[in-house]
Amino acid sequence: MARPCSICEHPDRASIEIGLANGIALRVLGLRHSVSDDALGRHRQKHMPGDLLGRLRMRSARSEEELAQVREVETKSLLDNFTRQRQILYRNADMSFAIKDLAGERAAISEAGKVTERIAKLLGELSVGNVTVNQQINLIQSPMWHQIRTALVRELRPLGPQAIAACGRAIEAAEAAINLPMESTLPAIEAA
Repeated sequence: MARPCSICEHPDRASIEIGLANGIALRVLGLRHSVSDDALGRHRQKHMPGDLLGRLRMRSARSEEELAQVREVETKSLLDNFTRQRQILYRNADMSFAIKDLAGERAAISEAGKVTERIAKLLGELSVGNVTVNQQINLIQSPMWHQIRTALVRELRPLGPQAIAACGRAIEAAEAAINLPMESTLPAIEAA
């Protein structure tokens, strides 16, 4: 006579079956309920038909609109985080240059490039939004802009820190002008 299924006899059978239906790892369920991974796998395969699995799967408690709002907020937060991380890396590169740590500078610039690629990938996935805003963000945060900025810093190095600082101020002014509405940028650009 075959042994009875240890999961069918388990006092927490309902909790175990909900976990199995929702894809919780067998190892995690096994540790949580003091049963073997093999017993869990056998129970799911032999004692849990597809319709039972479907009924036990958790449904999202949020509506599609709420999920869209959460996605939008999280995407903006992620973009802000990447932008801040890249600013810190550029600052580290500048500090490394100031103390003549060329390896540290190269490493910081390389990491800033990787963060810029992540930003570009994230923006490529964002198909909804104002085209003007996407164009502004893509210009400042594009991998090409990272290459231009890096090339400028390298070329200005022989001219000294004053030249690098002047170029930095010009870049910041240009980036600030990009964030303004188009009508107000024309006089600012012509004055420069």
